[in-house]
Amino acid sequence: MLRSFEYIEDEGIICFKSAPHLAKLSLTHKKYHVGTGSFLESFSALEHLKLNRFSLKFVVAVANKVPARLPFNLKCVKHLCLDSILLKQLNNVLCVLCLLRSFLHLQYFEIQVIDEDDEIPERECLKLEACSDVTFNHLREVKLSCTIGSEPELQLIKLLLAKSPMLERMLIQPSKTGRHASRTITIPIVLNSFRRASPEVQVVYNL
Repeated sequence: MLRSFEYIEDEGIICFKSAPHLAKLSLTHKKYHVGTGSFLESFSALEHLKLNRFSLKFVVAVANKVPARLPFNLKCVKHLCLDSILLKQLNNVLCVLCLLRSFLHLQYFEIQVIDEDDEIPERECLKLEACSDVTFNHLREVKLSCTIGSEPELQLIKLLLAKSPMLERMLIQPSKTGRHASRTITIPIVLNSFRRASPEVQVVYNL
């Protein structure tokens, strides 16, 4: 009875035929091919899901493009971790939003970003107006790491704060490279201007 599966190899083939008791799945390898994006649909017990920028491809495989949300519900997923996500790539941003929309009972969301481009244009898809149909009613905790204060990062933070009425804690950890120190030090000022749907939320920014 398979309950937990982690795959971190650079190459290989995985075939899930039936895993109705799988509760924890981690796919963070580099070379990843998905035949169909609906392979997650059979994981009716899945609670913890970890993906990286390579395994995000499964979202695109659903319909050969990034859908607004997955065509099936995974109400069991409570913990979503996304590793090494390039927010300057539009498809990645759309994939993140698709997953957040699809996991209706998500309680914990963690994302580690990779954003090295100083001149990243605003992503219209992250605007609050474009996400008016989204409310994260069960989200309790959010963690963002390796942030540099880029526009896509700030828009994502703004969206999560404005659309999460039950949010209790948001932890933001800036990049340790030092190249963006002048920008990251001003982020707390920007955060204070964002509307918060939850009156109880604690926003922690670790300099």
